Amino acid sequence: MQSSRVVRLDALDKLSGTARYASDLVLPGMLVGYIVRSDRPHARIRSIDLAAAEALPGVGAVVSGKDAAGHFGEVIKDQTAFATDVVRYIGEPIAAIAAESTEIARAAAELIRLDYADLTPVLDPNAALRAEAPLVHSDWSAYTAPEALVREGNICSRATLVQGDVEGAFADATRIIEQTYTTHSTHQAPMETRAVVADVDARGRVTLYASTQHPFGVRAQIAEALGVPLTDVRVSAPHVGGGFGSKLESSVELYAALLARKARRPVKLVNSRDDDLSTGNPRHPMTIHLKSAVDSHGQLMARQADVVMDGGAYAAGSPVLTGVAVNLATGPYRIPHVRVEAVAVYTNRLPFSAYRGPTGPQMVFAVESHTDAIARDLGVDPLEFRLRHVYVEGDRAPNGQILHGVGLTDALQQAAGALGWRANRADADGTLRGQGLSCCWWTTTSGAAACSIKMNEDGTLVVQTGATEIGTGAVTAGVAQIVAAELGIDLDRIKLVTGDTEATPYDAGAQGSRTLFNMGAAAREAAIQVRDQLFGRAADILEAHVDDLEVSEGEIYVRGSRTQRVSYADLMAGAMWATGAVTATGTFLAPPTPYNTNALTGSLYPTFNSPSFHCHAAEVIVDPSTGLVKVERFVAAQDVGFAINPTYIEGQIQGGAAQGIGYALLEELHFEDGRVLNPNFALYKLPTTLDVPNIQAVIVEHPSENGPYGIKGVGEPPVIASAAAIANAVYDATGVQMTQTPLTPERVYRALHPEA
Repeated sequence: MQSSRVVRLDALDKLSGTARYASDLVLPGMLVGYIVRSDRPHARIRSIDLAAAEALPGVGAVVSGKDAAGHFGEVIKDQTAFATDVVRYIGEPIAAIAAESTEIARAAAELIRLDYADLTPVLDPNAALRAEAPLVHSDWSAYTAPEALVREGNICSRATLVQGDVEGAFADATRIIEQTYTTHSTHQAPMETRAVVADVDARGRVTLYASTQHPFGVRAQIAEALGVPLTDVRVSAPHVGGGFGSKLESSVELYAALLARKARRPVKLVNSRDDDLSTGNPRHPMTIHLKSAVDSHGQLMARQADVVMDGGAYAAGSPVLTGVAVNLATGPYRIPHVRVEAVAVYTNRLPFSAYRGPTGPQMVFAVESHTDAIARDLGVDPLEFRLRHVYVEGDRAPNGQILHGVGLTDALQQAAGALGWRANRADADGTLRGQGLSCCWWTTTSGAAACSIKMNEDGTLVVQTGATEIGTGAVTAGVAQIVAAELGIDLDRIKLVTGDTEATPYDAGAQGSRTLFNMGAAAREAAIQVRDQLFGRAADILEAHVDDLEVSEGEIYVRGSRTQRVSYADLMAGAMWATGAVTATGTFLAPPTPYNTNALTGSLYPTFNSPSFHCHAAEVIVDPSTGLVKVERFVAAQDVGFAINPTYIEGQIQGGAAQGIGYALLEELHFEDGRVLNPNFALYKLPTTLDVPNIQAVIVEHPSENGPYGIKGVGEPPVIASAAAIANAVYDATGVQMTQTPLTPERVYRALHPEA
């Protein structure tokens, strides 16, 4: 069952269309929710009059700031459910309406009277850093935040990493290479927008059937905002139509809960695509300045990096992600002297936060473009230069952590070999063809996980896990396979109960490539406990020692004698009266990774736990007459530790790489005066099958120390390295370095024809 290409447990429901998502649910007496949002980036609210909206026939409830005054936030408690005194971005909620229909709710929204006094917006993060810049949050110092966080004014997080003698290294350097890179924002664009159905009981306790990646986190934020105990909020995730980070924090769930509590009726709230694209938490735009020192032998001596992240109007996940950016600034390379600073800055744009591999594509685009530039300056092949400098087993990263299970050399060589690095590239017609490489390391996020297993009287299993299946197969394939392997049964003997704050044990959410690593370990522990209980019973019946027992296909037998056996069903037959229940709960929290605490300041993500290592290789064709870049071939080599299910790992690699190609070439949120200009799929360009080549997934296995069977996180890395590999291939084809993403035809054409 381990390392097996079995079919996931939810496959049939999804293929047949019987899977039910939050937006499919209908409850008796259900109202439709609608959020009234700000139409300006920065303004003081002089007054708000809800009376006419409340009086409109068909309106069940109207809520605003007075209904939920509590502060909440992922890290900094800087948010309230509604803007009360000041609006800070276009799209910020001001009120919400529940009505008999969407048309009535929209009509009621038109009746709300708002009086604003416009304030000067701060729309550029670099401008927000200036001493004279208006404060996005004048009361920033009053917000509750972790003591370790370094923040001031418009800076909601400053993380630094200092190692060695940077000034001395630059003074002694033979060569210094310095460049600035600019990256853009993209949206997660899951197939299913954010959606929820809220139900309420007679005591005002709410149950939320939500399309969320993190039921327990959403519950906590709603309880904070409403000022109620956690037991008054239940969050249950049915099938989730993708997330990619967009569904980690509370959004529509909070407003549906407020409306249901006030109306005392169920409320459904589903974002339109426009709402999702224009008010979500997309990828951070970033500016990354890199300066590197090289000695006379062509070895990297020092790296200085300054990173500015546009955090938007509220901190959300930014205070954590500055720490991630800091760890990425040196790349996966041995550099003895390092100084890195990353700041996340408040602006009057929508909040930017988690998107698959947050800060990864941006930082790796800069670092790996810079790596190629250094190699070119030295006249060294980019592959050879990387192989000289990449991490190897036992190396110490700049943050001080010792690296284990390092598969980077393997990944580089396999990706380059699969692409045919520097071989057979000539085109008789003079086509501009190029190849590029990009490599990186990434984290496996920790966080508590718990899993309960109980065996039914017929020998089948119920597995209860707080983890949410968001489409990756981490739960419906990976967790199920681990349980099946440890208990020696087929997958079809397992029933999964997932992602419910009342029906399942705790989990820290589907984020940070953590689900199978953490929940798999908890499930394995629970399964071993169940197996031990069953082996104890079987030993008495078979008159054998437990150490001599084995299990296969739900039957326990004495090793070497399959005739002496007893089935799980037989062992459970007397559970009600004679033998008792068989149940167990496993928990897991990854041990913290040791690091140099003196090297880091203000970082809430100081280490990369059980890191994984990756290389992408791309071959492109560039049309100089249009600037169009076409990816002809693409290889993604990924160190997964151990491949529990190669089919779904390959799917993650291919899907993530396709998402990375979209980031590199097509997707971009366009802003004007704080407003998203392209909030629909007619204007926001996702890659299609015509834009994505066949992606060759190469699985590399260098086991981790703490993951079950040595696994590492899989979900995020495939999106991280694509843009850099493509940009380096474009340089190889054209001799022009692109320092800004995305590489649109217009941008590439202007770089090729600066006189145009």
